[in-house]
Amino acid sequence: MNNTIVGVATCLGAPSGINIIRISGEDSFPIVKSVFYSKATATDIWEYNKMYLGTVTGEDFKERAFCVLYKAPKSYTGEDVAEIHCHGGSGVTKAIFNLLINKGARPSEAGEFTKRAFLNGKLTLSEAEGVADMINAETAGQVRNAYKLMSGELTKGIEETELALIEAAAMLEAKLDYPEELEEETKPAAYKVLVKAKAICDELIRSSAGTKILKNGADIAIVGIPNAGKSTLLNAILKEDRAIVTPIAGTTRDVIKESVEIKGIKLNFLDTAGIRDSGYDEIEKIGIEKSRTAVKTADVVIFLSDATVDGEKEKDLLSLLDGKKSVIAVNKSDIGKYEKDGIKICAKTGENVDKLLEKVIGLLDNDGMYEKGIITNERHIAALKECVGLINDAIAAYEIMPSECIAVDIYAASSALGRITGKSVGDDVIDEIFSRFCVGK
Repeated sequence: MNNTIVGVATCLGAPSGINIIRISGEDSFPIVKSVFYSKATATDIWEYNKMYLGTVTGEDFKERAFCVLYKAPKSYTGEDVAEIHCHGGSGVTKAIFNLLINKGARPSEAGEFTKRAFLNGKLTLSEAEGVADMINAETAGQVRNAYKLMSGELTKGIEETELALIEAAAMLEAKLDYPEELEEETKPAAYKVLVKAKAICDELIRSSAGTKILKNGADIAIVGIPNAGKSTLLNAILKEDRAIVTPIAGTTRDVIKESVEIKGIKLNFLDTAGIRDSGYDEIEKIGIEKSRTAVKTADVVIFLSDATVDGEKEKDLLSLLDGKKSVIAVNKSDIGKYEKDGIKICAKTGENVDKLLEKVIGLLDNDGMYEKGIITNERHIAALKECVGLINDAIAAYEIMPSECIAVDIYAASSALGRITGKSVGDDVIDEIFSRFCVGK
């Protein structure tokens, strides 16, 4: 922890407007001052958190750049930190990086800046993992969720519950020393803590069911009879001609998958072959079987009914919706002959397609869970489930086991939550977590 590290905090993969070289450790300031000159700091009087324009000078190059110093502990890592903001070319960035190494810094390891922030108490372990999630976020929904984790908002209840469990266990232990004085007040109070902790953990585990959708997107199968307008609907959603549209029944032979982001959630739309009982060839038959499989695995099914066709011809297909989150859309409503229940749309013109998509999002985002934030980290989910199991053991034994035995389970439950916050986690786990970060972060 006493050595000084340097890393490129921005991407070197392609030229950009600016790159940032970050240096952290006890020798950060002397090293940076030895290569950076500015008239404003010529007397070696620097204001922290203020950016200066000056020149970085190496043996065989010069670069016009900005420099800023962050004094410990008010910095990202909790140590003295300096940043040089230079032009975004890889050549000049590497030159400054190598110059700082020659002056005494060493290249940072993957995630080492954030690891130091965690070890210096600037971030909890879960907040540090939120930083990684933010870097890897691809949709607005992922960004929102990563921020809630990174800021501690998502795990605030976990930290409070961890401390409450420790206090509950301590109350039961205190009862051993003062059995008569504390009997009436400690046991009921500790029990209430257990019930509340279990409810908080159960709710967080429940929210984790949305992890797959947040990370990979929701699969939305568009199904119906041939020529109902499924491909036209897909094109209307994408706002481009992705699927072939013809009046010939059975045009779509395979499942076409295209993705679009709506309200921060990635939706993977599956345009399926029209399902019918007869009149198809062998190739179309394969497509129909794939359509049925897509329905089974989809998160939401859009049943596209044709307003120009008698509902009896679609009746058998409605059984595909049994047990599925689904919405019925009645297409060709502008020329329809039959009155049917469902959202009236015209895929050809795009009329009411937005209402259909709002319904789909509503089916996915129950109670606004994606707005509130969900637990997506598998390590966190495992720790929460272990905590709930230990709390259940403590509750089951509450009136039949000695207080000291119950306290053991409660301490273990708090320790499980400590693996999320980082208060009770081994060095091997810490090293493994930060090894997944990019170099320079």
